[in-house]
Amino acid sequence: MTVLALATSLSVAYAATIESQDTGNSYYLYTGALNPTAAGVVSVPSRFKWSVETCVAGIDLQGNPLADSRLMLRLYDPDHNFTAITAQMDLETAEKLRQELAEIIAKKRENPSFQHRPKLYDADMIPAGQLKGINEQGEAIIELEPKEAK
Repeated sequence: MTVLALATSLSVAYAATIESQDTGNSYYLYTGALNPTAAGVVSVPSRFKWSVETCVAGIDLQGNPLADSRLMLRLYDPDHNFTAITAQMDLETAEKLRQELAEIIAKKRENPSFQHRPKLYDADMIPAGQLKGINEQGEAIIELEPKEAK
């Protein structure tokens, strides 16, 4: 596990060095220590914690960190020194997320049954079809309906 933690730390440091510019957003997902299901889904244990940090654009020749104007959200495992997700974002994106989170938290405190479901996907992009049967492997055979061009 020590080798995995070291490799992850080096990966994060290397990713930060590659992103030497401090503009734009970048997101990294490290799943090596997590076990995906057959569908490719990775379950992150509840012991993982979120951290909000300032970003580093790299390291200069003297070993000092190079400033980066972005912020970073990190999802990490404190028990195994492993980072699963890093999300580096400019201040505008971070501020927008902060405002949205504050609004939803306030509404949930007022009414615990409050629900917020933003439209994240275009419904027209979701494939539609008809079930035609089940093959020998137990997989559904679906005939997709053609989509009209927009």
